[in-house]
Amino acid sequence: MKLGLTEVQARALEFVLTWFGSPFDSVTSESQSSGEPRWGAWPLSGPTLITALAHWKQREPEAFDARLGRLGLEATPAQPPQPASLRFLGSRNAAPSEGRDALALFAEDPRLLAALAQAGRERGAQLAQLEALVTHVLRPILASYTEDAAADSAFASARALALLFHAELRLGRRGVARLVAFVRERPEPPFAGEHAGERLAEDLRTTGRSREASEVWRILTSPELAGPA
Repeated sequence: MKLGLTEVQARALEFVLTWFGSPFDSVTSESQSSGEPRWGAWPLSGPTLITALAHWKQREPEAFDARLGRLGLEATPAQPPQPASLRFLGSRNAAPSEGRDALALFAEDPRLLAALAQAGRERGAQLAQLEALVTHVLRPILASYTEDAAADSAFASARALALLFHAELRLGRRGVARLVAFVRERPEPPFAGEHAGERLAEDLRTTGRSREASEVWRILTSPELAGPA
């Protein structure tokens, strides 16, 4: 909530991260992006991952340097209009690089990969992951519905917001668009978001995505997301 989420939004995000997210220190490879890492609880990749590292460096420079700086990595916060940046200063085995080229080095150097995983155990790095997630992933999704009265009211509850966040986590923007399309088909409050979730779960089941469908039903039926009595 200190990052600007409402209590309801924070409940929804905590539920999704707890049940469907990854550990803060998880690292996997992004096969579609030349082996770039995916890091943390969401997980983050590409420019959003770089932003998280820059937030951490700004918040805890000594911890950043102890984990990553000693291996030749530098992270600089955004200075509009310039985005956050990541630089690898070079070593005997690799030339200096920047941005996504620097991220690609993690797939080639086990020391960098291990250091990134260990970085996820630092409290400041965990907060930086959440800050980047809220600022660069969730707020744009939420803001996109402020001019759409039907969708805005549909995602007023913690359960409906959890459906929205889960769609982004598992399915990306196409999944979010699909969920919102189901809302617009039946926008009557107060349960439009839940009805859309049921439609999405059935759509996922019929297209062979049974895991994601069962996760949507978990959200739809969880007492943890029930509103106040």
